[in-house]
Amino acid sequence: MSGRTTVMKARGIDPVLADEVERTRMIDAHEHLDEEAVRLRQPNNLTRFFMYYSFADLVSAGLPDKAQGRFFAEDITGEEQWRLIRDYWPLARNTGFCRAITISTKELYGIDDLDDGTIKPLLAAVAKRNRPGVLSWMIREKSGIETCLVGAEDPGDFSRRTAHPGLFIFDIAGTAFEVGKGDFSRFEKTSGIRVRTLLDWKKLVEWALGRWGKQASGIKFLHGYWRVLRHEDVPESVAAPLFEKCVARKKGLAPKERTALDDFVVHYLVKRAADLGLPVRFHTGYLGGNNYADLSYSRVRDLANLFRAYPKVRFDIYHLSYPEWMDVVTLAKHFSNVYANMCWAWIIDPVASLEFARSAIRALPSNKVLGFGGDFGYADVVYGHSRIARDGIAQVMSEAVREGWLTRVDAKAMARRWLHDNAMELFRLEERKRVQAKGVPPALAV
Repeated sequence: MSGRTTVMKARGIDPVLADEVERTRMIDAHEHLDEEAVRLRQPNNLTRFFMYYSFADLVSAGLPDKAQGRFFAEDITGEEQWRLIRDYWPLARNTGFCRAITISTKELYGIDDLDDGTIKPLLAAVAKRNRPGVLSWMIREKSGIETCLVGAEDPGDFSRRTAHPGLFIFDIAGTAFEVGKGDFSRFEKTSGIRVRTLLDWKKLVEWALGRWGKQASGIKFLHGYWRVLRHEDVPESVAAPLFEKCVARKKGLAPKERTALDDFVVHYLVKRAADLGLPVRFHTGYLGGNNYADLSYSRVRDLANLFRAYPKVRFDIYHLSYPEWMDVVTLAKHFSNVYANMCWAWIIDPVASLEFARSAIRALPSNKVLGFGGDFGYADVVYGHSRIARDGIAQVMSEAVREGWLTRVDAKAMARRWLHDNAMELFRLEERKRVQAKGVPPALAV
């Protein structure tokens, strides 16, 4: 693990607690990371620093449409990317999204800040480091992360094979089972199951769960980006004709029909998760990108009927449902099967994350919080986010000890739980790793 870079220079951080937080090998509770072989083929430009989130802050600061369109072009160089954003970087570099960049470039590549004189040296440093073993160096050695829980799937599949067993454990893509445009052809080719009826779809579900269920970290849904998170328990007798109308007859569904059908899908998959002992993971709260969001879609309170209906299913709530993080505290306190995941939160709003953590220390059992998830597609910026999270947790734990709410022993134990033990227990990671070590499912013909 790297030498410590203090991000939040708060008064009175207990050095013993800071050391405990620093030594703890974290479970990174949510990522989108590529395989190393994919990374080594990617262009060496600024996309690895800006593609997730920080670019959105540049857009929020006023980056012109033309620059937005050009930045991610396949033929663009890092120097040209910099010229597009150079006037907007000073406006956004104060945000949590961008702070993760500057911490990472300094500690991983020796570059203090982005400016006209540092882009070429930064790209050269990235190229020099970009050799086999770079992921382990960034994630395990520098960031102090034991395992990353990754949301990704191979083409035509519902999860992902990996060359990094133990480092990556994957979700099952629950949203991929939803009807969408009524086209399951990419799964038909790989599973050998022709999907025309709801019975066929159930066979596809069982094929996927049989393939991945014993080594997956959970079933993940991200449809809070485009619909409300309340899911009614729709009878199969209602869902079946809607499914055939959409999938077999290729007829469009009215919005209410589409919602009803996908409600059935969610309930069915949650029931199967209960049978298999799989956690169910939901994106809630803030939405990535710019200029489209309807935050009424992704409110965690709308999931309460699922929490009630399936008391044996463990629900992992992403991103603290920011900005409604108090709802997450309330629901995790009230429901024994609800867990608060701080993935992404530390860089969305570091101050709100501190406030959540202060509240959680005093309101929640110590096993109800997952303290970190980078939520990146590139490992380079995971480091910076991990530093913000470690320093934030050291700060709030120190405050609780100073105020007499926790003993130092209790604070050390709680910090370890938030950063490591809770995720190990919630996702049964020792068991998942043992299954994964026996071999991932064979590659599929696509």
